[in-house]
Amino acid sequence: MEAENQAAVEAKVTPAAAPQNRSGWQREYETLYLLPPDESDEASDKLAERLRAAVAREGGRVIKFTNWGRRKTAFDVNHQSRALFIQATYLGDGKVVSEVERNLRNAEEVSKFLTTLVKKMVDPATRPTEADVKLTSEEERPVARPAGPEVVGEGVEAIGEDLVDEVEAGPDAVE
Repeated sequence: MEAENQAAVEAKVTPAAAPQNRSGWQREYETLYLLPPDESDEASDKLAERLRAAVAREGGRVIKFTNWGRRKTAFDVNHQSRALFIQATYLGDGKVVSEVERNLRNAEEVSKFLTTLVKKMVDPATRPTEADVKLTSEEERPVARPAGPEVVGEGVEAIGEDLVDEVEAGPDAVE
């Protein structure tokens, strides 16, 4: 009788919209960390593998690593204005985050890191593991220059017929 009352109380407390079996659900996190700009790709891959092992050891699962490349930082980090940005996306709980951050804190090459909760409840079956991505750095991208103004005559640019007339008339011309 007491077990039936307990089940009735739990049924009232549990919202109907929430999934009933939460034991397999995990949270999705993103951790962005910065490495020195002169860090080799092999060293960054070695650190990524170390983080993969830490996530797996704590019962989480890595979704993917995204290497953003070398980019300019908003402010100098360790007296350098550029850094190698790496983003790790993974599933887990608080223990996984603690272990990832502990590994990043102990790695001498990591300048800064930031972990963000992306989603509170994710079914791991709906989030497949993706291939790692390497984006091109700002340094490696060709500079996109805007098309210059169209040249109309000798040194006169197409800035508008009315403006050209005003410039040719001089500053003393009054309408």
